[in-house]
Amino acid sequence: MDEQPAFADPWWDLRRGGPAERQLQQTLQAELLTELAAGHLLHGQPAEVIAKSEVSDDIVAGLPAGRCALIHLTWRGAPETPPWPKTEFYDTLHDLGRHLHEPD
Repeated sequence: MDEQPAFADPWWDLRRGGPAERQLQQTLQAELLTELAAGHLLHGQPAEVIAKSEVSDDIVAGLPAGRCALIHLTWRGAPETPPWPKTEFYDTLHDLGRHLHEPD
């Protein structure tokens, strides 16, 4: 099995965590599902929150076939109008990691 890359600061890797990580993951997963309205590319798709930025409302969700998505939650607590929540797709976590380490 391939080793999954770890998330570096300012990201909180929620994949192998304890109770605090599991609680945060559940909260973020619930908000993601709330915000995804019909018409959004992730609506109805399996997506599992695996990381959260500690400096923004961005999360990372793992998708089937090793893909992932960088998602900016709005925290409105209601379905958003697509394309919100803003979502960028990556073929692998390595691709996402390269994007996260690019200078702004």
